[in-house]
Amino acid sequence: MNTFAATLMDSQQTEHFPEVRQFVGADASGSFGLLANHVRLVAVLRQGLARFQDVDGRWRYLALPGGVLSFERNRLTVIAVRYFLGERRDLIVRQLAEEMERADSDVRRSRASLDEIEQSLIRRLAELGGRPEARTP
Repeated sequence: MNTFAATLMDSQQTEHFPEVRQFVGADASGSFGLLANHVRLVAVLRQGLARFQDVDGRWRYLALPGGVLSFERNRLTVIAVRYFLGERRDLIVRQLAEEMERADSDVRRSRASLDEIEQSLIRRLAELGGRPEARTP
């Protein structure tokens, strides 16, 4: 059986799989599959679940909040900010959901902090430049 090599990369890890039978993922146009010797392909993966099968027939699930896939010369590369990999689909989906919830929470906190800083700056600028009579001794 023909196989291809796969590399998964994110900000925390890189994993290599020397013999993959097939890969199934999805981009904006829908789901697609890759087999060995596929033509060159670059795709922007959408948020969700992808999967690949090794030579033993075992499926591994890959949950990611989006990413970039490249297939060239029988090598698959998937790059994402973060991904979760495992053999149990339900656990992987849960991990992705928890990570996205944490990221959303971090973004909300950051926005709230920026709003507070902005309001503080506006008040300070108003104090400095908005009332010249307040500066007289």
